[in-house]
Amino acid sequence: MVKIVNKLPKTRQDLINEYIKCLEEGNIPWEKMWMTNIPINGVTGIEYNGINNLYLSYISLKRNYKENRWITYNQMKKNKWNFIKDAKGQGIPVEYWGMKNKETNRIISFNEYNKIIEQDPDKEKDYKLSRMSYIVFNGDLIDGLINNPPTRNKEIINNEYISNIIKNLKVSYFEKGDEAYYNPIKDEVILPPSNSFKTVYSYYATQLHELAHATGHESRLNRKIKETFASEEYAKEELRAEICSSFLMQKFHLEADSKHLKNHKAYVKNWLDILKQNPQELFNAISDANKIASYLEDKSLSKNKEKINEIDMEVEYA
Repeated sequence: MVKIVNKLPKTRQDLINEYIKCLEEGNIPWEKMWMTNIPINGVTGIEYNGINNLYLSYISLKRNYKENRWITYNQMKKNKWNFIKDAKGQGIPVEYWGMKNKETNRIISFNEYNKIIEQDPDKEKDYKLSRMSYIVFNGDLIDGLINNPPTRNKEIINNEYISNIIKNLKVSYFEKGDEAYYNPIKDEVILPPSNSFKTVYSYYATQLHELAHATGHESRLNRKIKETFASEEYAKEELRAEICSSFLMQKFHLEADSKHLKNHKAYVKNWLDILKQNPQELFNAISDANKIASYLEDKSLSKNKEKINEIDMEVEYA
């Protein structure tokens, strides 16, 4: 296992170790997230996102888990569930944020904190933001869940979803040539014609990746995206777009085109160098990727009741 010099919280330490190991083997650790359902807590049904989503999805693929439900040990005890087999060492740390009382060290949720502050604004000074972690176990290991079908949270993507994003971003969009890219100078997304993609799913996946780049324009989320190809900053932007598109691909179960994956394999060495030099860059990228995904989700909604003049995206694929 790769050792990182800078000490990180356990969830982050484990994730960076796994990702560096995967990149050293020449693989992109998030490239098959489309195969997994978004991990959820098996009792509350709440979806894990960001770092927790990436880590639990990666572990599910690595261990070939079929379940997307994860349970804490206390939840198991409360429901009188047991492990199917010895689960020693199979628990996975996930992190969460809450507000800690500076005097009592009691952790409360943001909702509970907001209610307290609404009633007495002076109590705001008594709390501080705090990051914690706890251990969860996959449903495949737990008797009681095994008899119930895994929760499926697959959503369906369509042309309206993509065309709304393009319309609301106000980005120029063209299908021509044989390359997919975003030009930040002209603020335009270029994709090969739809019939050059092997599947409709890879077509949508590529669109989402390039539209993720377009959010970096100064009129939108304003990231540093005008750097030279193959530069470190360029590689960092690719990391953000890749992780963002993996979140959306997982939501819609979109499989990336083989050409897309091959092209992004070229960044493996760059990403490896960046993460080894500064592991925090991964978590900066994940944070930005969450913002990008949320931004695109918002732009996917129709902003008025007028009929949208959709771009012709009739897909013909081999």
